[in-house]
Formats: sequence, C-alpha cells, structure tokens
Amino acid sequence: MLRPLLAALLLATVSLPAAAQASQAGRYFEDALKRFEAKDLDGATIQLKNALQQDRNHLPAQLLMGKVALANSDPQRAEVALGEALRLGANRNEVVVPLAQAMLQLGRHQLMLEDPRTQPTGLSDANQGRLLLVRAAAHTDLGEDALAISSIEKARALLGPTVEGWLAEAGLRMRQRQYDQAERAVERALALAPNDLDALHQKAALAHVQGQFDTALALYERVLKLAPQQLEARVARAGLLLDLQRFEGLQTEVNALQQAFPKDPRVAYLRAQMADQRGERAESLAALRSVTELVDPVPFDVIRFRPQVLMLNGLAHFALGELAKAKPYLEGLHRQNPRSPTVKLQAQILFEEGQVENGIVLLEQYLRLQPQDSQALALLASGHTAQGRHAKAISLMEEALRTRENDELRGVLGLSLLRTGQARQAQGVLEATVKRNPRQVQAGISLAMLYLRTQQYAQAEKLVQGLLGPRSLRPTHLHLLGMARAGKGDAKGASEAFTEALKLDPSLVPVQISLARLEAQQGQLQPALQRLRNLHERDNKNVDVMLELAGIQLRANNASEAERWLERAVAAAPQKEWRPDVALVELRLQRGLRDEALTAANALMSKAPEELAALVVLAKVQMARQELATARSVLVRAARRAGFDANALAEIGGLQLQVGDAEGARYSLEKALQTQPGHVLAQGLQASALLRLGRLPEAQRLAEKVLAAAPKAATSHLLMADLAMAERQPDRALVHLRRAHEVQPSTATAIRLLDLLSSKDAAAATRFAEDWLRRQPSDAHMLRALASLHARRQQFEAARPVFESLLRLRPQDVAAHNDLANVLLKLGKLDAAAQTAERARRLAPQSVEVIDTQAWIHFHRNETEQALTLLRDARLRAPDNSEIRYHLAAVLAKRGQKAEARQELDAALQAPGSLESAKEAQALRAALN
Repeated sequence: MLRPLLAALLLATVSLPAAAQASQAGRYFEDALKRFEAKDLDGATIQLKNALQQDRNHLPAQLLMGKVALANSDPQRAEVALGEALRLGANRNEVVVPLAQAMLQLGRHQLMLEDPRTQPTGLSDANQGRLLLVRAAAHTDLGEDALAISSIEKARALLGPTVEGWLAEAGLRMRQRQYDQAERAVERALALAPNDLDALHQKAALAHVQGQFDTALALYERVLKLAPQQLEARVARAGLLLDLQRFEGLQTEVNALQQAFPKDPRVAYLRAQMADQRGERAESLAALRSVTELVDPVPFDVIRFRPQVLMLNGLAHFALGELAKAKPYLEGLHRQNPRSPTVKLQAQILFEEGQVENGIVLLEQYLRLQPQDSQALALLASGHTAQGRHAKAISLMEEALRTRENDELRGVLGLSLLRTGQARQAQGVLEATVKRNPRQVQAGISLAMLYLRTQQYAQAEKLVQGLLGPRSLRPTHLHLLGMARAGKGDAKGASEAFTEALKLDPSLVPVQISLARLEAQQGQLQPALQRLRNLHERDNKNVDVMLELAGIQLRANNASEAERWLERAVAAAPQKEWRPDVALVELRLQRGLRDEALTAANALMSKAPEELAALVVLAKVQMARQELATARSVLVRAARRAGFDANALAEIGGLQLQVGDAEGARYSLEKALQTQPGHVLAQGLQASALLRLGRLPEAQRLAEKVLAAAPKAATSHLLMADLAMAERQPDRALVHLRRAHEVQPSTATAIRLLDLLSSKDAAAATRFAEDWLRRQPSDAHMLRALASLHARRQQFEAARPVFESLLRLRPQDVAAHNDLANVLLKLGKLDAAAQTAERARRLAPQSVEVIDTQAWIHFHRNETEQALTLLRDARLRAPDNSEIRYHLAAVLAKRGQKAEARQELDAALQAPGSLESAKEAQALRAALN
C-alpha cells in the first residue's frame, strides 16, 4: 500500500516547482502590466524579463514585452517578442500592427509587405485600417506611391476620419512635392485635433521645405511649448536656425541636445556644422567621426529608407575623405529600388542554387544570339515553370513549335500543361509525341504516370508493355507496370512486376516502397513495416520511406507513431519537398490538434508560401480554428494557383463552400468544369454553390443532371436533400437523406440523417444513433454526434458515458477530452473535470478551447490566480471569443479588478448572439455597475 502513495508524493514533489514558476510568472506579469500603464517602461521590462525567466512560453508576457520594447525604441527586441507571441498562439489582431511597426523600424519594408503574418486579411476593421497605414508608410519609402495612396484610402474607409490617416497622406504628398494637397491633408488632421504634436510638426516641416522659414520657426516653437523635450522639433528648429545663420543661443541648444540625445547622429552633425562655422576644423572632423561611429554599426537595411540618416553618413564619410564608405550611403539615398541583383553564372548552376530568375535572364540573353537552340529554350521553359509561370512556359513552347517541329519541345509542352492541371490537353500532346517518336522515353513515362494519376490503369499497362516494348523494359518501367496492375486490382501481377524489377536492381527504393504498400493493402502489415524499417536503417533521410511508414502506422491505428514518422520526414526533407509537412498538418487535424496543426502549417508556409498544397492545408487549419475570414482569403489564393487542375479546383470549391464563400466556390468550380465538363464532383458542388447564391432553378437543373449521371451515389441524393431544405421541404429532404443512406450507408450519410432527425424528433434521432452504434460500435464520428446531441439537450448524465466510450476508442482525441471536462463541470464533478481537462491540455497545450475550459474549472474551484493566468493567455489567442472574455471578466471581478472586468464584459456583450453565457454576463455587468 505504501508504494502507490510514495509514487504520488514523488509526482507531487516534481510538479510543484513548475506550478510555482507559473504562478510567479503570472505575478511578475501583473506587476509589469501596471508599470506599463504608468509609462514606467524600464520597470515593466525588468518585470517581464523576470516573468519570462520563470516561464519562457508565457504568452501575455511575450506580447507585452513586444509592446514595451516598441515603445522603448527597441524594434529588434519587439520583433522577436511579438514573433514569439504569434508562435505561442496569440491572435493576429493582438500582434500584427505592432509587429509591422517593428519591422518597418528595422527597415524590413518588403518583408513586412510580403510576410504572411502581416497581411490585413482576417483582421478586424480597426486593425486592418491601422495596418494599412503602416503598409502605406512602407510603400511610400519604396517609392510605390500609387499603392501607398490606395492603402491610405482603404484605411480611411475602415477607420473613418483620423489624424493618422490624414498625416499619412500629407507625408506622401510632401514626398511627391504636391504641397497644396499636403497642406489640405494637414489641415484636415488639425481640424480633428488642433494641438496634435505630429500634425503641428508636419505643418512646420511643410512650411520649412517650401521656404516659409518664419512660419516654420513659429510652428516649431508652438510644438515645443506643448512638449519642450520633443526631439524632432528641437533638431528641426536647430537645423533651420543654422541654415539661417541665426547663431544666437544656437550653440547652447546644440550642447543641450548633445547631452540629452548623445546617440542621435543628427545632433552630432549639427555639432560638426557649428564647429565648421567657427572655423574649428579638428572639432568639426571629430563630430563627423561621431556621426559615422553612430551610423556605421547599424545594418544598412535598418536605415536604407531613412534618407536623412543616409545623407548625414554619406556626407560625413565624404568630408572625412572616406569615399568608398560614402558611396553606398549616397547611392542608397537616390536609389528607388536597391534590390536589383546582377549575376554572371551559368543558368544551370543558378537553377541548382535556387537563383532561378538570374538563370532566366542569362538564358534569354543567350537565346537572342542562338534562337534555334532547342535545349536552351526547353531549359528556359523549365525555369519559368519552376517559378510558377506555367503559362509563360507553355507560350514559349507553342511559339517555338509554330516555326519548327521538335519532339523535345513538344514533350516539354506536355509536361508544362500537366503541371498547370490541364490534364486532358497534356494527355493529347503527350500521346501525339509518343506516337510520332516512341524514343521520347521521358514523354512516354510522363504519359504513363498521367494515366496512373487519372486512374487509366489499363492504358498505363498497355503503354508500358507495348509502346516501350518488353525488351526495353528497365526496372523503372517494371515499376510503372506494377503500379498499373495494382491500380487494376491485380495484386498478383503487380507483385510479379515489382519482384522482377528488384531482381534487375535490388537497390531500387521506390519499388520496395510500392511492394510494402501492396503488402499492407493485403493486410500483411508486419512484413510491410519490416521491409520499410530495413530501408530506413540503410538510409534514414529517405522521405518516401518515412511517409510510407507513417501511412502504414495509421492503417494499424497507431496515430502517435505515424505522427513521429512524419515529424522525422519533415526534419529530413529538402527545401522544396513539402509532402511530409502537408501530411503532418492533415494528421494533426484528424487528431483534433488544431494548434499543433497551425504550427506545422505555418512552418510549411515559410518554406512554400505560394505552393498550392500549402495554401489548401493552411485553409483547412484556419477552418478548424474557426478563422473563416482568413481561410476565405487563403482559398482565393489557392484557386489562382490551381490553374485549370479540375480535381484541385473541385477540392478548393468544396472548401470555399464550407467557409461560406459561395461566389468564390462558384468561380472555382466553373473553371474546373471548363477544363473537365463531366466532372461529377465539381457539378454537384457547383449545384450547392448556386443553391447558396439563391439561384434555385440553375441549381435544380444541375442537381438533376448529377442525379441522372450517378443515381446510386449518396452525394447525388444529399444534394437533392439540400435543395429540398432550401425550398423549406424538410420531409422531402428526409426522404432523400434516407435514400442516400440506403444506397451508400456510411458515417457521413448517417450523421446527415441524424442532424435532420434531431431537429424534428430528438428521441427518434437518439434511437437512430444508438441503433447505428450497435452495428458500428467503433464509429467515433457517430459517438461524438450522439454525445453532442445529449449535451445540447442538457442531458449531461447521458452524454458522459458516450464521451467516455469515444475516449476509450480514441484516447488522444483532444476535443472529446475537452467536451467531457465541460460535461463533468456541468455535473459538478470538479475533481474529475480538472483531471480530464489536464489530460486535454497535455495533448494540446496551446488549444484555446482547452485553456479556457481548464481556467473555468479553476475558477469554480476558487483558484483564481491560476484561472487568471490561463485566461489572459486564451484571451490573447482568441480576442473575438466572447465566452473567454466573459470568463476573464468573471475572474477579474472576483479578484477585485473591476475596471478591467467591465472592459472585458463590454467586449463580450457586443456580440450577444455568440455568447452562450449572455444572461450570466449581463447579470455580472449589472452587479459591477
């Protein structure tokens, strides 16, 4: 009896320091927050460092550190901290604007404009507007004036009239020397805030550049009356007085500036100019040296958009006789775009190094001299294809083929068409190429693989056997033959082909993988796993082997082991290999690990920001996290990248329907049907899109066409059920749902039927689900649906055992653990609820729903410190979640922090329809009043 007790005591002893650290981190954070609000930036920084020393992953501390660092003119620390906050799961609305400001201060303008993290899509209107103003500043510095003014106008449309919006335009107009328009913009800003320091300073600067020196001086004086220590106004006034040769009192002012701002190069340059006026050459040179010592260590990127600093350092180096050092600063001052590279390497090497654009330039120069070089032209087309410019590659090939017939060029054209998803056109070109010249082996193999991809297995088998000829069969051809036979269901013939290929070359890993896959399909899991493990031992970097191991582990219901193999594959994969990343995201979504899936998706996007597969899985993650606006934007990009790939467009169209973008889905599916008019899935989805757009007659015609083409497909009847529901005929919809379930009984059809039944007769729905589960006791989806049905009906005692059955089947299901924890909380089983929530948290430590549940259980156990720490974290991850904000308000109110509690309650009650606890929140708000 003592041993279990001893183990429990040891576990408690081990866990106490971590809990104590978390608690201490929370206390440091609360103190830092108070200091920040009191503008004690240094004190806040110290306390935040203390908090992060206790808990590096303390999300609120990382976010506040970013804001404090930005306010304290430390953009580098701000960028790091804000990036960490995003990594830890902070909602973009909380982070994006300060992150963009930090990147702008660091001179990372183009990176900020292109970075997926700092895009306006998916933000609230207010944050979109603020971010657009930051982006306008970046466009202005880059000389992209049209984009800058467009961003400013969009920001004003979102924010309404603001000082910041008008001043952004004033700065741009000044740069364009459109002084009248700049003045009008400044006056609009001052009409909103007559004593705004930035607006007054802008007006002074405008007078200054137009030669209205007395007006400018008066305005600088007005700014300094309101804010005597305003650096910009003091430096500008001193510079103007120097230009006007008004030296009285100027030396005193420059000395004071030097004492107050010793690290500002402008002040050092003013000192040099004053010394030069007095004829003190040595002192002037020393001051100029101070300028260079201050600016030179700063990375050029940080200052390349600060013309004043570039000019000062260029002039300082020039005056010191350091012409080579002056040159980059003076060039940077006048360059509109400093990012134009010039390289003299051969195209092939450039392609290998990833510098494809430089290789394209080199090839274009060469082809102007040697236009008949087919190989160079084919290489140029492959370069454009590598850059995603498939249309350009196709255009090059078609243009060349108009002047001469060339099988190599025609083969490249077929491959280019294939890469754009134009499978039908590609098939025609490749078939013609192979027919004209059977020796075009690459075209023949590409055609065989196209047949396999489009499930034309008989054609693939015939091509490999006949066109390439049995005598010329090499191991790779036998591999294709085996895959064709496997696709036809000829397992014996496939095995013979794979075995024959391995006799010719036992080292062929792809053939070994295909053989393992065939074994697994026949239920021989252990031989398949052993074959793959042997391959992995020989080459532990082979991504294909690890992907197949993951697939077979999934087939064996070992999701954790499958995930480990995928993580290894991601780590081993080369730069442009993202299949493991996609598979890892998909698996984590299947397991309900939404935050972990987002981490994997973001890592993939950093490697392949415009890759179709990356965009699609990112959208799926955002959908799982209910970030539907962001998902819609990503799917639009995916549809553009899909070209005319009918299958890809059908998938994207289906996802667009799920996120509520019916018009986007209609457009994607229309493109799919232009390429492949008989694509049944695309037709069905298009009917659904038309249905949602209210175009019922068109939807009806298309749905009937789908039903006629596939009368025994469940999807056809599901579509008819949707039409019936749109026409408010639930009984007719029920008939179609029952028919769908009859022709193709599946979990999907059963759950659709359950959903409609539950709205008409909850008891009948329950009986239907229980009957299905008697026959399919391992159907996790139906268990979840039944448990949720009980929970919605407040039948928590009935819901509990169903959730427990689901967890016995899927012990790593985060959502099921979380739902069960909430059910136990409703039943008043606080200890059991806490234990269940802790299990969910161990599985998904960054899940906002899990964090909220755990915090709410702490609150009901009167553990308000732990609840506050967790809810501050959850609130930053999901600021639009009204339930979390209500929970945070309840905790703050209980701790006596009533002002902040009122703010959170007001935010929660702004969207009462989405607040399950609206009555409780309103009662709390009344009590706080």
